[in-house]
Amino acid sequence: MDKANRLLLLCASPRKQGTSAMLLRRIQKSAGGDLVFLPQQGDFTEVLAAMRRADSMVISGPCYVNSYPARLYQLVEAAAREGGFAGQKLYGIINGGMPYTHTHRHGLDMLSLFAGGCALTWQGGFVLGGGAMLDGKELEKHLSRRRLVPAFDRFIQHIKAGSPSPDNLYEDAQKPLGRLLTLLMAKLLTRMAEKRIRQHGHDPNAPNAYLRDRPPT
Repeated sequence: MDKANRLLLLCASPRKQGTSAMLLRRIQKSAGGDLVFLPQQGDFTEVLAAMRRADSMVISGPCYVNSYPARLYQLVEAAAREGGFAGQKLYGIINGGMPYTHTHRHGLDMLSLFAGGCALTWQGGFVLGGGAMLDGKELEKHLSRRRLVPAFDRFIQHIKAGSPSPDNLYEDAQKPLGRLLTLLMAKLLTRMAEKRIRQHGHDPNAPNAYLRDRPPT
């Protein structure tokens, strides 16, 4: 990619085949760019250098507890301390398990504040509800694919054009679900989480370690 159009696609998820990475690969297929995974250990020297070289950046990550993983916060704090940015355009993507945009968009608010304090140009972002259910599969597998796929592809066009992406692009594509469907999705997500816990050799029904070790009151 030539210097005038250098695009950095930064994945903040530790999963290289997860939904966060899938969305960046979808952008890469249409707009090009260099896909980089946030290192889970060590310093951020190489990532910060890549961020400074870029003309535009897209940061994609999962929503853990109302926002991105803590490792991304460590990165932006290091970037704020070291500085060296000069108007690079910044877009954000955050995806979460619940099918609502408002429960995940706090991550975009954080990136917007980061941009404002580091001489970056905030260009908006995209919130994907129900992203955990995709588990890295293509966006066409999403329950709301009829609205989401064209909306996300328009988001990509904003990135290619270097233009701001409005919030209503993802808001209009994801309407609140009914009570029954929300309950069914919550049960499905719980089962997925329990399956992952078991895969790592733990019992999802075991007492919380923090509560278990707490002295009696």
